[in-house]
Amino acid sequence: MNSLSSALRDYVSIRRNLGFHFRLPASLLKKFVAFLEGRGASYITAELALCWATQPERAQPATWAWRLAIVRRFASWLSATDPRTKVPPLGLLAHRYRRKHPHIYTDSEIKGILTRAQQLPSCRGLRASTYTTLFGLLAVTGMRVNEALGLDRKDVDLVGAIEIALSVVDPLMHSSSRSKVTESASL
Repeated sequence: MNSLSSALRDYVSIRRNLGFHFRLPASLLKKFVAFLEGRGASYITAELALCWATQPERAQPATWAWRLAIVRRFASWLSATDPRTKVPPLGLLAHRYRRKHPHIYTDSEIKGILTRAQQLPSCRGLRASTYTTLFGLLAVTGMRVNEALGLDRKDVDLVGAIEIALSVVDPLMHSSSRSKVTESASL
């Protein structure tokens, strides 16, 4: 019989060879195996798995369920070679993460964020311009942060977009906004 540590090494190796990055689960499973070894256990039980998964007392129930699910997959794999392994049953910590409702910023909140962003200190002088442009882009396009951060200069026709934007909203655009748009393009 393999020890739990040896079995974990094999399990992590197999998962990685199958293409999973498996960094965080591997780290958590190492802590789980250390927990079991600290308790003198040589195999996984549902009780010990549940005890470990709910150890961070201040964690959200969804975190506990996620930790138990990671252990459950490992235990399921291990049970094929170690019949003493007890796989925690499904639904033992049946809690799912619930996404919070999105907050729709008001015009005054956006203005406040942009005003504060313009006041950010910077040793090179770009922080205020960068964050003001980023938050403005997020506000007017609805892009996600990673989408906006992933943009390269080649992804955007700044000159053409500015000319189109100015021609479409020119009657509505305040002169200070027009100068900020053209200024951002030149950075």
